[in-house]
Amino acid sequence: MHAFVDENTVRGIMVAAAIADPRSLAYARKVLTELRLKGQERLHFKSERDSRRREICSALLKLDVRVHIYNAATLAPKQGRPRCLEMLVADLAELQASRLVLEQDDSTMKADRRVLYEAVGKHGIREHLTYHHLRAKQEPMLWIPDAVAWCLAKGGEWPARVRPLVTKTVDVR
Repeated sequence: MHAFVDENTVRGIMVAAAIADPRSLAYARKVLTELRLKGQERLHFKSERDSRRREICSALLKLDVRVHIYNAATLAPKQGRPRCLEMLVADLAELQASRLVLEQDDSTMKADRRVLYEAVGKHGIREHLTYHHLRAKQEPMLWIPDAVAWCLAKGGEWPARVRPLVTKTVDVR
């Protein structure tokens, strides 16, 4: 399994991980890139119109992907993000995941690497799980956790549109 991670900080910190079988990635990436409008480098949910958001959500439901949510709303981001990543790595160890891709945020990369190095060692998967930071325009699969986290944080009609993708929700304390 491969995991693709983004976060939302509207109501505390929420980390979303889209998890997919590597065999389904080529098709998913094709669907996602075809959803881009002319001139768009990537899909970014906060920048889309509601009609586009609905279209994108419908397309996501047709992909072979599941999403795990790590919600640390009660913690400050500097505490919550590391805790979310630790819990994510524990889940990835159980899933025997081989690759983790996080959306690159230069302000968190150094801390992320430290947390991930410790977590993969703790769970004995240092030889099995690689992790990378990439820009969203480099990896279309990062658009999925962006969309799901945005919908869940936004409220209203949006959580129901992505709820079928969410197979696990963890309250991080």
